[in-house]
Amino acid sequence: MSSNLTTYNSKKEQKDGTPIFRFKSDRLIFLICILIAAIFWLLIKLSAVYTVDNSFKLSYTNEPSDLRITKLVDSTLNLNLTARGFSILKMNLFNDMKHLDINLDNYTIEPKGNPTYAIYTQELRNTLAEIVGVSEKNIQFSKAMLTFEMEKTSEKIVKVIPNYSLQFASQYDLYSNVTCEPNFIKLYGPQSILDTIDVIYTNILVREDVMSNFETTIGLKNPDSDLIRLNIKEVSLDFKVEKFTEYEITISIKDDNLEYKIKTFPSKVKVFYQIAQIDFNEVHSNQFSVIPVISNLDLKEVNKLPLKLSKQPGFVRNARIVPSTVEFLIIK
Repeated sequence: MSSNLTTYNSKKEQKDGTPIFRFKSDRLIFLICILIAAIFWLLIKLSAVYTVDNSFKLSYTNEPSDLRITKLVDSTLNLNLTARGFSILKMNLFNDMKHLDINLDNYTIEPKGNPTYAIYTQELRNTLAEIVGVSEKNIQFSKAMLTFEMEKTSEKIVKVIPNYSLQFASQYDLYSNVTCEPNFIKLYGPQSILDTIDVIYTNILVREDVMSNFETTIGLKNPDSDLIRLNIKEVSLDFKVEKFTEYEITISIKDDNLEYKIKTFPSKVKVFYQIAQIDFNEVHSNQFSVIPVISNLDLKEVNKLPLKLSKQPGFVRNARIVPSTVEFLIIK
């Protein structure tokens, strides 16, 4: 047992008697110290104040609906920023520092003589100062204003068509036409393009297992977003949904206003129809009219006459006559 212990200890020591595990522990501690020093160095550097320059390529979105940008007089903007390293790092990590997209909805557009318009970079300074978290005085732009040219566009009023795909629960259906608000909108763009557009559709709305009324807001589908602008971007849709049930009613066949005097067998038929339950008590037999169809028929050659509904309430649907044909006699 003594010899085994000696052998084990010899494997744990170098030739000079220093334990191997001690060597590895010293190297790990050294690496940790280097890492901690690097972190403190980075923190010190990022806490320092720097001045950096940057150049943006400009683009604009959301022009006024009745105007369209035709030329960028100022297409670039140079920035001089004084800030701590943390702020500069944040700006570079979370923002595109080569491209500046300016949403004109957020700025005051100043006319500078047709067709030139401008926005002041002071408003950009306010926005950028909030993003970076620095004082406005630490941000300097190479230009006091940014100019561009815009032209008036033609306008056209068109109807909005709701676009939807609804799957209803059993026995449920739309009770009335879908209400769209607003029902008409204005389009702005080149007259040649507007002449080809008669309606605007909403984005498609998809719902399943519908069994109650609902309202929703949905965007509009722009047929040419590069050239056409809409005065609004979305509309409200209102859906009225009811439970429908099939009922039947017995109706006498009306044959007194025909070219020939005839008698039908049977003289009464049943009309099956679907109706919303809330309208059940509104249905009466005098709201229906069933007549034989004799036009283009030789009554001496046929044995039966088809029937049709010449009148029915507007709030019933899918009406059908049973039987749909009847025998008859011509009365002389």
